[in-house]
Amino acid sequence: MSISGRQIRGARGLLGWSMEELADKCELTRLTIRQIENETVQPQERTLARILTVLDQEGIEFTENEGVCVRKHQMRTYSGKAGYRQLLDHIYETLRKGGRIRQFNFGDDRYMPIDDYAAEHIKRMEAIEGLDAKVLVQKSELGTPLSYCSYKILDDEFKDVASWYLYGDYLVLPLNDGTARRECVTIYSKQVAQRYSREFDAFWAKSSGLPKKKRK
Repeated sequence: MSISGRQIRGARGLLGWSMEELADKCELTRLTIRQIENETVQPQERTLARILTVLDQEGIEFTENEGVCVRKHQMRTYSGKAGYRQLLDHIYETLRKGGRIRQFNFGDDRYMPIDDYAAEHIKRMEAIEGLDAKVLVQKSELGTPLSYCSYKILDDEFKDVASWYLYGDYLVLPLNDGTARRECVTIYSKQVAQRYSREFDAFWAKSSGLPKKKRK
């Protein structure tokens, strides 16, 4: 979805924020916010993603026809290639100062095919300090482990257990309608995140580490 400067200005109005407050929370300058709202510049994708992430965390939702409102629920759906990129941006902006990732019962290749955008995402995630990322995955789906993640092998008896992904206090539930279209639902809830994190820890404690490579 394309977000206009008027929508961002409207979002500030709903929150009662000044330009300075939004700029401070996004670690941008007041001039940058003013130029984006007045649409005198075209913001970079990363800059816009940062603004949208901050507003999303405050419960702001952008709708069609340049609408903006306070979200009545804490769920959001990401669909297709554009939605996939928006989700990657949201993951990065949420965790760029550190935090947790818990990936349960799926390998990266299933939901994150390595295209140019995903490769760039991986590179920026590798540069984050204080990132606590753990992955439980079936051995058959291990693929190439990412450098910023710790891995353990999930026993085959759990292969039919639902897959999920947790970043910060956001739970991601991947959906599959039998087509190649990527779609997932995110739920923002500290209580839900804590529950899934505890469940992950229980599986993690009983799972084995990666098989050692054979010496040549």
